[in-house]
Amino acid sequence: MSETPFRIFRGFNDESLKWAARSTFRLDHKSAPSFRGDPMAMRIVRALAARRAINVKETLESFETFSRIRRRLRAPKVADVCCGHGLTGLLFAAIEREVEEVVLLDRQKPPKADLVVDAVCEAAPWAREKIRWVEAPIERGRDHLDPETSVVAVHACGVRTDRAIDLTFAVNGHLAAIPCCYNQTAKQAPRALRDALGAQLATDVHRTYRLEAEGWRVEWGAIPEAITPMNRVLVAHAPRS
Repeated sequence: MSETPFRIFRGFNDESLKWAARSTFRLDHKSAPSFRGDPMAMRIVRALAARRAINVKETLESFETFSRIRRRLRAPKVADVCCGHGLTGLLFAAIEREVEEVVLLDRQKPPKADLVVDAVCEAAPWAREKIRWVEAPIERGRDHLDPETSVVAVHACGVRTDRAIDLTFAVNGHLAAIPCCYNQTAKQAPRALRDALGAQLATDVHRTYRLEAEGWRVEWGAIPEAITPMNRVLVAHAPRS
């Protein structure tokens, strides 16, 4: 199977740079020159680097995830849940002009989250009026989202991916998720699948069946494994009458 390539910052396809894709060092003026992309992506990277608010891995993960889901989550409203700094959701606010609102939802806002928002809005001033931060657990997400909001869950750890699926059903929205941390969730899948496929693959197959049973149409994709070994992207399209 061929490796999944970088789409936004293609310089990281070079073997000499792939090692840096998982770096947890802060994105700053030293690492920013490795990021070569389109003008908007570069403006955002430079603004993030100036604030040293986010690490290299999270930056790459957010941009590469966005590049794979942006056309598949067509909706005026997007929610980035269990969002951390919320960069994936912020990219929708900055780059997708038809997106009217982006909700960033997490139990607690990280200390540097506002710096990340400021960086994106420096590069894309029109994004600020679209952004709404909500500090709440994902189990209460329905209280804060409108019907047919698209749900994004990038590395929503363990059962939080399943709570993102619950939220997707509740608001009848599209879903994009990158599951991780399968230890708590592996037992949800049938034993035969776990034995044959392994815990991670079996769990996501089980999630796919769950989504399809409710009428969602599911696609699988991936971000580059150079960023994370847990790189599977589940995209589920809501049924529409």
